[in-house]
Amino acid sequence: MEKYLIKKRKCAEEKEEEVAEDIIKSKRTCVEGTDGDVTVKPGESETSRPGHIVESEENEVRVESEYSCAGPSRKSDMTGLRSVKTMTGTSKSSRSKSFRMYNDSYLGLGFTCCDSENGPKPKCVVCGLELSNESMTPQKMKRHLSTKHRHLTQKPIDYFKRLLKENKQQSLGFEKKVKVAEKAQKASYLVAEQTVKQMKPHSIAESYFLPACCSVVKTLFGDEAEKEVKKIPLSNDTIGRRIKDMSSDIEKSVCELVKDKMFALQADESTDIGGKPQLLVFIRFIDDKKITEQFLCCKELSQTTGQEIFSTVTEYLVEMDLTWKLCVGICTDGCPSMVGSVKGFVSLVKKENPFLITTHCFLHREALVAKTLGQDLKFVLDNVVKMVNFIKSRPKQSRLFSSLCEEMGSAHEGLLLHTEVRWLSRGRVLSRVHQLREEILLFFALEEKTEFCELLADEIWNAKLCYLADIFEHLNKVNVSMQGRNENMLTCTDKMQSMKEKIKVWKDRSSEGNIDMFQKTAAANNTDIVPLITDHLTSLERSIEKYFPNISTESYDWLRNPFVLDPLHKPQLSTHEEEELIDIRNDRTLRLQYMEMSLESFWIEMEKQYPHISKKAQKILLQFSTSYLCELGFSALTNIKTKKRCNLLSVEEEMSVSVSCPSQHREDM
Repeated sequence: MEKYLIKKRKCAEEKEEEVAEDIIKSKRTCVEGTDGDVTVKPGESETSRPGHIVESEENEVRVESEYSCAGPSRKSDMTGLRSVKTMTGTSKSSRSKSFRMYNDSYLGLGFTCCDSENGPKPKCVVCGLELSNESMTPQKMKRHLSTKHRHLTQKPIDYFKRLLKENKQQSLGFEKKVKVAEKAQKASYLVAEQTVKQMKPHSIAESYFLPACCSVVKTLFGDEAEKEVKKIPLSNDTIGRRIKDMSSDIEKSVCELVKDKMFALQADESTDIGGKPQLLVFIRFIDDKKITEQFLCCKELSQTTGQEIFSTVTEYLVEMDLTWKLCVGICTDGCPSMVGSVKGFVSLVKKENPFLITTHCFLHREALVAKTLGQDLKFVLDNVVKMVNFIKSRPKQSRLFSSLCEEMGSAHEGLLLHTEVRWLSRGRVLSRVHQLREEILLFFALEEKTEFCELLADEIWNAKLCYLADIFEHLNKVNVSMQGRNENMLTCTDKMQSMKEKIKVWKDRSSEGNIDMFQKTAAANNTDIVPLITDHLTSLERSIEKYFPNISTESYDWLRNPFVLDPLHKPQLSTHEEEELIDIRNDRTLRLQYMEMSLESFWIEMEKQYPHISKKAQKILLQFSTSYLCELGFSALTNIKTKKRCNLLSVEEEMSVSVSCPSQHREDM
């Protein structure tokens, strides 16, 4: 029986070959080539019925029989169905790949068609089995149906059409469920991101957010919508995994963007609530024709030495495939572990890259300038702190003072505590005490604190208080203006230069008896403290000279505006750099372009045409001027690692997602 079937199959294949040869001979579009190959005139293909010639993407032509479009190729010229070459000059030795094509009548045998890279394949609508393209013949399909699904051999084609339709509906239903699962997973990531950005425990997503969201959705959209919301995975461990995924993705994306580019760092170390030293590092680099700032790492230190900080940062840079050779600047505070001349972090880095520019944070230096006080003014400040501490450190006294302020209709009902580590603290404390001095005097009189009452009743002491409130208000404005992202050396230097010149003007005017620039002091109308004011302003001027010795940036005027030449301040440039600057200055098209672009964008845009001078400008613009981002990071760390979460292990992951701005993780994560 088996021999009979093989013989029958062979006869059928020979019949197909004969039919194909007759079709080729009958085609008027076919002509015999010089080397015996069959060629087809382009533009005359026939695809309306079985047994036609099909041209593939590779300019190959296939012949379809009445059952299939191509047969298996053999070593002979025509075995099964032979390939037919077009008039593109393809050599005889190259064999074109041919495929059998699907016919709608095959559905009656229980087979549909599915596309693949290796051509169309028959797929059984009953069991879903995919056969090879060579099996796209009625005999092989019948054999599968009779051996695997014998009970369906007598079924009409309508039965298989209905079965195919049911399969498609099931597929659509499954696809819908998969899409819902994908949306739920995406929602899970979004909730995890918001949880860590609000610096809340992971468990809050499942214990608070999910029940609240279900209640809202059920009220607005009904029970079905609530069921979908409940499918969002928000357990404590799931949120932790999501945060870890996002953190890893942020780290990879940042390292990919920074690789082989110049970058600048800002670093600072502090102690968390658990007494463990933490090192924060932020990075600034050029991405998509703009300067970008991003969180780099948060590492726990075993000890706070310069060598330990250097080793920790170097190890991380090597791990991320970055090098000190491309680092153009580092900004730190002034502690010995950072700026020590021998074993400080900056000194060790300079051994790796001697051309690196180091910057002492402008905010720290300005805060040091603000500490410049004479004995008289320091006496006033110390007593103000004592008064505030007496009221604020005792809950009962604080409540009584708030009640007193409320009864007197005051604008404020409480005082602010002075904190030495907070730069703006002094100015705010002094301003609040000045505003509530009458309420404070009455409170101390009721408490029988005669020492404080005498001071508050003294006009000269009050005049000194007014001056301190005024001068610290001016200094705080400068400090706040230098905070924030995207500050650079040029902008911060301009602000400090402006403050320096203002202090000089104030000193000259106060020496003449004019104190109109200090509103609260002028309102007190006490001229006895004018010499004290002049002396203090002189001390401030000297402090600015001490902490900002190289405050002038006239030598960088070429960077601010390359189209204006200042003969008094010649830039320190190499020959190549100066030549390119001359070319830029004399290009009127670039002058118009400069007026429409930001300073950073302009110099980044010049990199291809004028690489030397552009690189010089970028090195300056990349420099961090403050450690503001590190201070922002430590504030976030205080909220993330609270007393109840002091044993948190995923500090770096939480910090990465929390302070990264804008969010760097990718949609395809």
